[in-house]
Amino acid sequence: MGRRGGVEPIAGAAASPLEPAGDADFASAATSGDDCLAAICDPCPRAYGYVEGLFLARDNASQDQSVIVTLDLDGNIEQTFLATSNLDFDLDPAVRVVAGRRLGCGWVLEGAYLGLFESASSAFIEAPDQETDLTFPLELGLVSNVFSDMGEARLDFSSALHSAELNLVRCRGCREPCGKGQGDPCQTAAGGCQRSWGTVEWLAGFRYLRLQETFNIDAERQQTTPGPTGTESGNYNVRTHNDLYGAHVGARVRRWGPTLGWEAAGKAGIFANGAQQEQYVSDWASGGSYPLRHLTSAASAQVAFVGELTLTGIYRLTDVWNLRAGYNLIWIAGVALAPDQLDFSYTPTSGRQLDSTGTVFLHGVSGGLEARW
Repeated sequence: MGRRGGVEPIAGAAASPLEPAGDADFASAATSGDDCLAAICDPCPRAYGYVEGLFLARDNASQDQSVIVTLDLDGNIEQTFLATSNLDFDLDPAVRVVAGRRLGCGWVLEGAYLGLFESASSAFIEAPDQETDLTFPLELGLVSNVFSDMGEARLDFSSALHSAELNLVRCRGCREPCGKGQGDPCQTAAGGCQRSWGTVEWLAGFRYLRLQETFNIDAERQQTTPGPTGTESGNYNVRTHNDLYGAHVGARVRRWGPTLGWEAAGKAGIFANGAQQEQYVSDWASGGSYPLRHLTSAASAQVAFVGELTLTGIYRLTDVWNLRAGYNLIWIAGVALAPDQLDFSYTPTSGRQLDSTGTVFLHGVSGGLEARW
């Protein structure tokens, strides 16, 4: 867009604050050859886009389950050494790309992508002495070799999030005009004429979101009984996939002046979720690894929810380029989380369940570069 600071109203315009920019303004801005006057007539840009880097922290909202324990003589949990609640996430890098193009009369077609490529957490435990038999809470540990008497164990929990959306946006702008006779409409703010702009945008669109997770338990024990000696290892691996498709609605409010501005946005929607989990357990015997639980899986379709809020500060570098810095919240409900699929029982149907009642909450900061013209 053209220079916005230090301008006076177009001839005939009232000097009341925050005048709405109607459809006629959109039409004149789309055809005007004077970029500055186009900006005065229409705070909504012809095209825009921005790229942001994010640092997002994920709350571990999985069910709190004991994983590595000791059992008493009756098979009840005597002490928990590691649980799913011991896994905490740090800030992890992500990226967001947004681009929009005006169709006419205030309507904009906008596309967006958000990618969190890996968010990971881990925990480690070592048996404090030879008399401490680390195991699983239920029968799976009792029937296994490595998992009945673990010398050490490591938990790893990782997830990735990818989201793509296409929105139809309705932009309505307003402007605070300069006083009458304060100079050329295209003079700079330094000329003494201050002007501010604002927009309210309503959006509706389609969004696809994929959440995939892995939960892994690696265990080792030292074989000291008669026969082959050495280190034996076992593994319990769970993977989940959530594919969310659905429509959402939202709103975005933006206000800016010659140098500083801000933007607040929110959107939410109901989604169909194709959730799936698969898992396997490997143990060790006779000098080699073997499947204690063969690969099993489960899938279902259900309803999920996705909500997102952002608050962004804007610093104007030029009439086109802006710096952005903000805070972001993302909430996803009705998804299958990998730790929630853990099944320490030992029956023909063990590992074939699917719990898709989990939630994911992400929050963190963002910063990037924006262009509007």
